[in-house]
Amino acid sequence: MKRTMLFVLVGITLVLIVACTTPTAAPTPTTAPASSAAPATSIKGKKVCYLIPDAANAFLSALTQNVKNKFAADGVEVLIASAEGDATKQANQIENCISQKVAAMIVMAAVDPKAVETQVKAAKAAGIKVMGVPVPEQGPYDAIMHTDQTDIGRKMAQMGCDFINKTYPNAPDRSVEVAILSTEGTQEMKNRTNGMRMIESLCSKAKIVKFVDVPNATITSAVSATENVLTANPNVKVFLVIGDSAAQGAAQAIAAYAKDKLAQYAVFSGDVSPENQQVIKECKTAYRGAVAIGGGPEELATSTYNIVKAMISGEKFPAETLDPLVTITCGSK
Repeated sequence: MKRTMLFVLVGITLVLIVACTTPTAAPTPTTAPASSAAPATSIKGKKVCYLIPDAANAFLSALTQNVKNKFAADGVEVLIASAEGDATKQANQIENCISQKVAAMIVMAAVDPKAVETQVKAAKAAGIKVMGVPVPEQGPYDAIMHTDQTDIGRKMAQMGCDFINKTYPNAPDRSVEVAILSTEGTQEMKNRTNGMRMIESLCSKAKIVKFVDVPNATITSAVSATENVLTANPNVKVFLVIGDSAAQGAAQAIAAYAKDKLAQYAVFSGDVSPENQQVIKECKTAYRGAVAIGGGPEELATSTYNIVKAMISGEKFPAETLDPLVTITCGSK
């Protein structure tokens, strides 16, 4: 079954910062106990596998490339493996990583979180350090990075509410229509979606009229989904979208549908790539807000790199890291 996790994601996906600010710090470790470790050793020549659900996701693409570049300076090769939403393919990729005797694996947003735990145990039995992102519990992983997915969705809902109150100040209660493009295939993404649904409780003017399941949340799939929503529900003004790639697609569809009325529409995402942070701030499209997980791909990459480097160097590392969340909005600095 195909699943795309943004988040985010991310790490996709992930929480808590002041709205409308730019990131200032890398993710902060929680108070979970650090691992025990032997003296540090040279890491030059080692390999790390970075397993992601889909390389078509702009946020994940930026994140993995940043991590790869950082390790290149240490003489460490990062092998990026995209499952393209296929759990079986991801399982085969993990087996391949084990056969290559990599020093560590990063499992980002596993396509099938439960099934992958068996493969993680096999990797650990082979002497490989494994970090899971985002996973809510330690489980078999040596280290985990995660966030409050519900809070990501709630922050999206709050941005949508702020837009509605500013753009439609005189609208009657439950008169501004909202569509959600997301998925509930895993508990993490279900939590994010539940957070998005809070828009009705946060905003009396908002009314959710459509939920579209987009497990493969690419730009193309989101363009099609948004077009269908606008055809069936032409009064929808706000779209809450699972991740950055899908948010781009929604904005493109709106640009084609109402290019002279973009000020009436808004798209909000659960994660965001660096280039789209600037697009959002410039207010030139309907893509008006997003949650930057870990502050963004650069900050999250730095945290990931530092933890995994410690893991393969024999140094101490945090068993659990909680990623901060930053909201990026139209007009923010």
